Amino acid sequence: MPTFLDYHAMPDLSPEATEGIAERIRAGEPDEFGAKALNVYLGKNGTAFCLSEAPKAEAVVNAHAAAGFPIAAEDVVEVEAVAAA
Repeated sequence: MPTFLDYHAMPDLSPEATEGIAERIRAGEPDEFGAKALNVYLGKNGTAFCLSEAPKAEAVVNAHAAAGFPIAAEDVVEVEAVAAA
Protein backbone atom coordinates (compact mmCIF):
# COMPACT_ATOMS: atom_id res chain seq x y z
CA MET A 1 0.00 0.00 0.00
CA PRO A 2 1.45 3.43 -0.88
CA THR A 3 2.49 5.76 1.95
CA PHE A 4 1.72 9.49 1.87
CA LEU A 5 2.88 12.52 3.81
CA ASP A 6 0.81 15.67 3.93
CA TYR A 7 1.26 19.09 5.49
CA HIS A 8 -1.42 21.52 6.55
CA ALA A 9 -2.48 24.12 9.09
CA MET A 10 -3.79 22.65 12.32
CA PRO A 11 -5.83 24.60 14.84
CA ASP A 12 -5.06 24.22 18.52
CA LEU A 13 -6.55 20.92 19.62
CA SER A 14 -7.93 20.10 23.02
CA PRO A 15 -6.27 17.21 24.85
CA GLU A 16 -9.44 15.20 24.17
CA ALA A 17 -9.28 15.87 20.42
CA THR A 18 -5.58 14.96 20.36
CA GLU A 19 -6.33 11.72 22.22
CA GLY A 20 -9.15 10.95 19.75
CA ILE A 21 -6.69 11.23 16.86
CA ALA A 22 -4.21 9.03 18.74
CA GLU A 23 -6.91 6.40 19.35
CA ARG A 24 -7.74 6.26 15.64
CA ILE A 25 -4.06 5.81 14.82
CA ARG A 26 -3.64 3.05 17.42
CA ALA A 27 -6.74 1.27 16.08
CA GLY A 28 -4.92 0.87 12.75
CA GLU A 29 -8.12 0.59 10.74
CA PRO A 30 -8.59 2.19 7.33
CA ASP A 31 -11.46 4.64 7.00
CA GLU A 32 -14.25 4.56 4.42
CA PHE A 33 -11.82 5.95 1.80
CA GLY A 34 -9.23 3.24 2.46
CA ALA A 35 -6.84 5.66 4.20
CA LYS A 36 -5.13 4.53 7.39
CA ALA A 37 -3.40 7.11 9.57
CA LEU A 38 0.06 5.95 10.66
CA ASN A 39 0.99 9.04 12.68
CA VAL A 40 0.40 12.78 13.02
CA TYR A 41 3.19 15.16 13.94
CA LEU A 42 2.00 18.47 15.40
CA GLY A 43 4.20 21.51 14.84
CA LYS A 44 4.52 24.21 17.46
CA ASN A 45 3.44 26.78 14.87
CA GLY A 46 -0.06 25.46 14.19
CA THR A 47 0.90 22.96 11.52
CA ALA A 48 0.56 19.21 11.15
CA PHE A 49 2.38 16.55 9.17
CA CYS A 50 0.32 13.41 8.65
CA LEU A 51 1.69 10.04 7.58
CA SER A 52 -0.88 7.72 6.02
CA GLU A 53 -1.26 4.57 3.97
CA ALA A 54 -3.87 4.77 1.24
CA PRO A 55 -4.61 3.33 -2.18
CA LYS A 56 -4.10 6.80 -3.72
CA ALA A 57 -3.56 10.43 -2.71
CA GLU A 58 -7.22 11.27 -3.33
CA ALA A 59 -8.17 8.96 -0.43
CA VAL A 60 -5.94 11.02 1.90
CA VAL A 61 -7.57 14.25 0.71
CA ASN A 62 -11.06 12.79 1.24
CA ALA A 63 -10.17 11.42 4.68
CA HIS A 64 -8.92 14.81 5.83
CA ALA A 65 -12.04 16.57 4.49
CA ALA A 66 -14.28 14.10 6.33
CA ALA A 67 -12.34 14.77 9.56
CA GLY A 68 -12.79 18.54 9.16
CA PHE A 69 -9.23 19.29 8.01
CA PRO A 70 -9.53 20.01 4.27
CA ILE A 71 -6.29 19.82 2.30
CA ALA A 72 -5.39 20.28 -1.34
CA ALA A 73 -4.16 17.43 -3.51
CA GLU A 74 -0.83 19.22 -3.99
CA ASP A 75 -0.25 19.02 -0.21
CA VAL A 76 -0.14 15.20 -0.36
CA VAL A 77 3.09 13.52 -1.45
CA GLU A 78 3.75 9.82 -1.91
CA VAL A 79 6.86 8.86 0.09
CA GLU A 80 9.09 5.86 0.53
CA ALA A 81 11.10 5.06 3.66
CA VAL A 82 14.86 4.81 3.31
CA ALA A 83 15.15 2.57 6.38
CA ALA A 84 12.52 0.67 8.32
CA ALA A 85 11.74 1.98 11.78
